[in-house]
Amino acid sequence: MEGKRRSHVPFTWEANPAGLGLVLATLSLLAFGVVMVHSAVASVAEPGVWYARRDVRHTLFALAAAVVLLTAWRFDYRRLVGTRRVPILLAGLLVVAMACTLLVYVPGLGRAVGGRHRWIRIGPGEYGIGFQPSELVKLSLVIFLAGWLTRKGTDVRSVRGTLVPALALLGVCVALVVREDFGTAMLIGIAGLVTMFLAGVPWWHLLLLLPPAVGGAWVFVLADPKRWGRIAAMIDPWCTSNPSAYHARQSLLAIMTGGTFGKGLAQGMLKRGYLPEGPTDFIFSVFCEEWGLVGALLLMGLILMWMWHARRAALAAGDSFGRTLAGSLGFVISFQAVLHVAVDLVAAPPTGIGCPFISAGGTRLIAMAAAAAVILSVTAHRPSGEVAGAPVPARGPTAPVPAAT
Repeated sequence: MEGKRRSHVPFTWEANPAGLGLVLATLSLLAFGVVMVHSAVASVAEPGVWYARRDVRHTLFALAAAVVLLTAWRFDYRRLVGTRRVPILLAGLLVVAMACTLLVYVPGLGRAVGGRHRWIRIGPGEYGIGFQPSELVKLSLVIFLAGWLTRKGTDVRSVRGTLVPALALLGVCVALVVREDFGTAMLIGIAGLVTMFLAGVPWWHLLLLLPPAVGGAWVFVLADPKRWGRIAAMIDPWCTSNPSAYHARQSLLAIMTGGTFGKGLAQGMLKRGYLPEGPTDFIFSVFCEEWGLVGALLLMGLILMWMWHARRAALAAGDSFGRTLAGSLGFVISFQAVLHVAVDLVAAPPTGIGCPFISAGGTRLIAMAAAAAVILSVTAHRPSGEVAGAPVPARGPTAPVPAAT
């Protein structure tokens, strides 16, 4: 009976509007990213070896991300959880990701950028590949929590049996990253809480995390002059006595000088050594300077389209695991996009979070493409008779659902 309930109709994109929209929006954002990274580094001196050029590497990683998106969705997401109460495959992936965060301190393997140990470098010289373990932790934690908390027999309202272990796991993941990358650690914490909420954990249980969150904010933000300087820069970006305000000031200048229609592709001036981290943290500012207000609105419209289709995928999922998985992964990507735009508009302090699918960064591109492929898998693997993109009747957050096989 279980096999009959899991039978599928032949897959067609016409019967999967949410998945088709998600694919087209993701590929469009990847294409925009390739163009803008090439433009952002066009006037910056790059090493002579072709593979060491940031624009070339980004193009290769964008192609790899597109391949991941167009192939990984065929894997049935329900096979991730297996038949055990605790998904062994996902637990193993999470443990490996957490172990990799410690390898950044190993001499010869870890790589420090800007005084922060965030990268693992594999390969000789210019041909080496950089890997950011925190991106894998973020992705694997969300998938593990979604798989564990939606399993049949898991009582999401149990404080001792579910809430405490989940918060402990979340705390360990955040602690492994927060010292070197506060922005990503914050994102991991928020993503974990959202996943728990979507899985049915009562919101008032999550308030137990409020006191340690306030304490962490005091230690890592208010008591840190550098991070507090970023908040002060957000409040007053034109303050010349605050070194952290330079990034915010240059970002605003790039956006304002773009005007309505922009200066034209590759014609931006602020990227020529005046706007730090143009291809990554401030690529939206570079885009605004060259494409103007009209281009910025079109880009944000494309991002909103991606969010809409991710939401449709979550609402139309055939089981609680699919809804939680698509909803939480969609939130992670959407929140990063919103946060990136807010930072570039100086509506939020700099966090080092790039724009999904657009900013340079191989690890981020592959991780975001894998997350999008999982959401696409939720829309593609459905019981027979259901059409992706059409919401299914809502279940209660703790209603039992058949276990995946």
